[in-house]
Amino acid sequence: MKIRLACIEDGLENIGFKKFAAYVKSIHQDTQAAFVPTGNVYSLIRHITEKGAGDLNKKDIHTVAQFLAEGDLIGLCSMTQYSTTLHKIIVAIRGLNPQAYIVWGGIHAIIHPEDAIKHADAVCTGEGEFAFKVFLELYLKRKDFTTAPSFWFNKDNGAIKNRNLPLMTPKEMDELPPLMYEDGELIYRRGRGFIPLSASDTLDYNGLQYSTVWSIGCPLMCTYCGNSKFIEYDGGYRRIRHSSPQTIVDEIKRAKSKQPHLSTVNFHDDSFLALPYRQLEDFAKLYKQEVKIPFAVGGVIPNYVREDKIALLVDAGMNRVRMGIQSGSDNILQFYKRPTKLHRIKEATEILNKFDKYMIPPSYDIILENPVEKIEDTRATVDMIYEMPRPYTLNVYALRVIPNTIMAKQIEDRGLKVPPIDKNYYVDYRRTLGNILVFALTIWKMPRWLYRILRKRVYPVQDKQPSYPILFWIVRMIYLAKRAFNHLRFMDFSLLPGKIGRIFWKLGIISFWQRFIVKQYHLPKQEYKNLPETPDNLKNI
Repeated sequence: MKIRLACIEDGLENIGFKKFAAYVKSIHQDTQAAFVPTGNVYSLIRHITEKGAGDLNKKDIHTVAQFLAEGDLIGLCSMTQYSTTLHKIIVAIRGLNPQAYIVWGGIHAIIHPEDAIKHADAVCTGEGEFAFKVFLELYLKRKDFTTAPSFWFNKDNGAIKNRNLPLMTPKEMDELPPLMYEDGELIYRRGRGFIPLSASDTLDYNGLQYSTVWSIGCPLMCTYCGNSKFIEYDGGYRRIRHSSPQTIVDEIKRAKSKQPHLSTVNFHDDSFLALPYRQLEDFAKLYKQEVKIPFAVGGVIPNYVREDKIALLVDAGMNRVRMGIQSGSDNILQFYKRPTKLHRIKEATEILNKFDKYMIPPSYDIILENPVEKIEDTRATVDMIYEMPRPYTLNVYALRVIPNTIMAKQIEDRGLKVPPIDKNYYVDYRRTLGNILVFALTIWKMPRWLYRILRKRVYPVQDKQPSYPILFWIVRMIYLAKRAFNHLRFMDFSLLPGKIGRIFWKLGIISFWQRFIVKQYHLPKQEYKNLPETPDNLKNI
């Protein structure tokens, strides 16, 4: 029996799909895994033109479906913003091979199984590795596979909904097979069809960075986030689980051996700093000894930002932090169910600012265009941005609603309308003075008298107000240029678009940086060592 797996979304960064594909390959040899990138998130043109995610045309969909239809059992995954494209692919597969059995897994299937089950034969609603093994064993033995846990099954008389398996333990996470790195993986390239995935492809789509996840779980239950659905299924998802430090270090070393261009490791954990200090200490020691390239940490929660943790990680090579602050209004933070007060955000930014000599300016996530905001909420966010210690950058998002989340119900109950999450949520915000001011303040802290004048012209999204598209474009281009300068000032090339990054790699700039500079760069001074441990503001529940 042939198994075909495909991930349909922007880029090649889906580490969950990589782990699942490697596991399925280990239990069933006749398995082919393929990435189907709809676009390139690291395309410079895309950011300049402010285009969102890419898409597949009819010809692409037919070609992808032809490949997948060769399988007897087909596994698909995507995020919600690509689910419509996946619907079309499934229809095309049905036309080519009606006998194929289609399983939909991944984030969208977990968040919104009610949608996925309308199109697929089965939907995986939890962690897929062990659940799929049970399903596959029953399927191959022609037993009643509809009893498999963590699955919904499409039946004429309605869906069969089975309970989920317990979450993986740290020990089980350690025992998962190594990831495949250009070892049997395929990629869909327009005009070429499916070809073996190479280091050159990862360079084109991911730039000079390697993306991974060490820990799973999040102590928060933010209303706009898909994690709220995971927690609804199993409250244990709020506990942070992780493989051993040696396991994640070995993974990065294998990736580096296959992809010699790598200059940075990017951790996409939902709450990296929620890990206990002792675990971070073990990781930092191993990473500093065995990896020796800079790393970035995303998913940082202000409540867990501690000076001792930051010092420890900076000493190991951390050169970039991404932290979610979302709003400068306590009212809106409560609406998002984020247990973070403004004073704790302020404390966290001040701690990060202490390490500005050793790190690229931190980036903070901000959500704009929430229709619930009143004028005082919108202006409070701008006030916070104005007062935060510099330097910093912002990751600016327009509020979009993921179906089937707490946020979706909140918006519906209030009789409000917010566009559903789609391919444009990162760039699709209005060109109002308030939004322009958000970007402008990351570039320059203007005199207070000027700020006060402009602040009076900041209004919430539901209020009618003028649009300034040309001014918005100019300010945003300056913002992008300054952000690029901040990275290059610290000799960080990780965010260079693929083709530009390729030139830097071919010229030997990356290898020179890794060999002669990074060993002595960005290490904190002695006074940052041996800081006393401070308690986290949230328990790792």
